[in-house]
Amino acid sequence: MSKFTSFFVIAFALLLTVSCTRNDAQREFEQEAYRSPDGYTETAQNNGEVLSNDPDDWRTSPLFQGLIIVKPPYPNPVTTNQPVWFEIGVTGVNSINGLQVFTRLDNGEFISLFENFETLQPGDFPPFQINPIEFGMNGTPEGARGLNRIYIFNANSQLISYGDILVE
Repeated sequence: MSKFTSFFVIAFALLLTVSCTRNDAQREFEQEAYRSPDGYTETAQNNGEVLSNDPDDWRTSPLFQGLIIVKPPYPNPVTTNQPVWFEIGVTGVNSINGLQVFTRLDNGEFISLFENFETLQPGDFPPFQINPIEFGMNGTPEGARGLNRIYIFNANSQLISYGDILVE
């Protein structure tokens, strides 16, 4: 085998290994995301300052590390009559294909909370808000109260981040 062929075989093997490792890490991240909510990152009412951190909340998935930054939503905890603000930054050189935010009910059903199917270019994405009353079945305050797991996907249904919001 020539040096040229050996180089490409080794390079391909390394690329395949890195790809498999990243896919495994993404699968593990997704398995963690679908566990029951447990704890939350507490944030300030007005500026989103993190007051206490839940290390499982608002991490960026392996597929999007270096491309997106998800700041913990604020305020958290929240009441049913105030909005929750989300700030997501597209930081990489590549664009992101849209954004979708969901919550999952106790029965496993997903509810869409926010959708933007425009391609997100590098730079700051404008903050957006979600009414926490939408977290519950039938849009009732009683249904929204408690710890709610929130999922952020791109338009290709790839999980970007997840975390928990407490509605009081």
